Parts: sequence; structure tokens; C-alpha cells
Amino acid sequence: MWQADSTCIGWLDRQRAGSVVYVSFGSWVGPVGPEKVRELALGLEATGRPFLWALKKDPSWRAGLPDGYAQRVAGRGKVVGWAPQEEVLAHASVGCYLTHCGWNSTVEAVRHGVRLLCCPVSGDQFINCAYITSVWGIGIKLGSVSKGEVKGCIERIMEGKEGRRLQEKMNVLRKKVVTAEARGLAQRNVLSFLDEITSKTDYPLSMQMYSIL
Repeated sequence: MWQADSTCIGWLDRQRAGSVVYVSFGSWVGPVGPEKVRELALGLEATGRPFLWALKKDPSWRAGLPDGYAQRVAGRGKVVGWAPQEEVLAHASVGCYLTHCGWNSTVEAVRHGVRLLCCPVSGDQFINCAYITSVWGIGIKLGSVSKGEVKGCIERIMEGKEGRRLQEKMNVLRKKVVTAEARGLAQRNVLSFLDEITSKTDYPLSMQMYSIL
């Protein structure tokens, strides 16, 4: 468990609505490598946009940061070891989320209606990315982790017709997810699952629930 840097929220309060690029690769992904970190850093700097980057305070993660980077981007960019992600994604100043596409992060972004810039690293993240970009249409994928690609994709997602289209689709999906109807459907699915179990075993329901948990 890492201690979130609560100064993130005060910093976000000082930014314009929808202007901030939030960057995080989650809590379980291994280091992406010094070269990728360097290119991400340079791409974020090149956009001229404010950004909040949750980058673990570990030499294996931060080795790729250019010398003097924090000083160069001070005021416009904020790099922290860990961010209170739910609060960050709920903040009005956040315009897009550059993510590894972990399932928890994906669900949190949808819940708060934040467009996604995808950079999957391993496992199911590639499947989640495919849904985000090709099925739901609420984000785009980085073609590569290079300064130019990072800068170009952030510009695509944050402005113009493509960015507005992505946000419109995100708003539609968010409405489906957070409504009472969606919560009711989820509850019915759980009850149906439990009914299926109880119909095929003689164990008391309490014992079945214990085994599930």
C-alpha cells in the first residue's frame, strides 16, 4: 500500500477545466523501462499542456526521466509517487487519462467519464485496450511510446472533432454504467449466479458463500 500524494488535488484545483493529462500505469505493472519513461516525459513536455504523472519513487521507474525534468516542467507538470486516483479522475480539470488499461483503472475512468489514451503493457490490458478503442470507442491507442507519438495522440484526444466524438461516446457509456438500471442488472446477475449454484449442490447457501469468498 502506497501513501497517495494529497497535494494532487490542490494542484488540480488551480488548472483549467478539462485541461490536464493524467498519467498512471497502476499499482501492479512492472517498470516500462528507462527509454519509454524518457519518451513519455519528453512527449508530455512537448504538448505544452498541464499534466499529472503518478510515477513510482523507485530507481527502476524513474531512471529514464531527463536530468532536471522536474524543474523544467515545474508549475505545469506535477510528478508524484502515487495519486488518489478516484479523486483525480473525478476532478473537473482532468481531460484524459494515459493508462496501461488495467481493468480497475478502465472501470474508474468510465465511471468518471474520462477519455482514455491506451498504452497496454501485459496480460488482459491488451484485451481491455481493444474494447476501449474498437468496441466502445472511448479512447485511442499509442502506436508507439515515442515523443512525437505521445504528443500527437494527446493532441488528438484533447481537441478537435475526434476528441469530441470520443467524449460523446464516453458520456453515453458512463450513463449506462452508473444508472440505477445498470446497478439493478448487476444485482440480478449476482442473484442468478447464486441460484445456479444452489440448484446444483446440497450445501447450505452460507457454506457456498464462504467457499466463493
